Amino acid sequence: MLYFAPLVALLGLSATTSATLNPATSNTRGKYPVMIACSPAKASKAIQAAECSHNTRVSSNQTFAVFITDHGYDKAHGAPYGTCVAYTCAPGRGMAKDPDYWTFFWGNGGEKKGEGVGCIRSPVDGTCGCETSSGRFVYGASDCDFEIEW
Repeated sequence: MLYFAPLVALLGLSATTSATLNPATSNTRGKYPVMIACSPAKASKAIQAAECSHNTRVSSNQTFAVFITDHGYDKAHGAPYGTCVAYTCAPGRGMAKDPDYWTFFWGNGGEKKGEGVGCIRSPVDGTCGCETSSGRFVYGASDCDFEIEW
């Protein structure tokens, strides 16, 4: 039965990679919450910090997301890349310091206002744009909430 696990994971992946354009309203770089009152609602691997800060990843009310840098992508266009873990509860009290973490808030929980990262970048050449839900990068665009099929 274990040989079905990769297939199930691939099928599940298509249903779990959606995101909605909704930039974070505040952020804290180099820290993450330590007393979180809920389990992660969603985790997305190998994405840009900008994708984590610009897009909510859950259908309910996302309150914050923790981005953990993966240094294996440090030389890739659009870095930093890593894992974005989304939550739907309050972050709790207390933040631990770690330079590889960046916490994005949909509210006033961060130390700085705004999404903090800048634009989502092309993984090919680093040009600003956005990515559609099907994974197509649109150069120069800032709103890929929808995709027109031709």
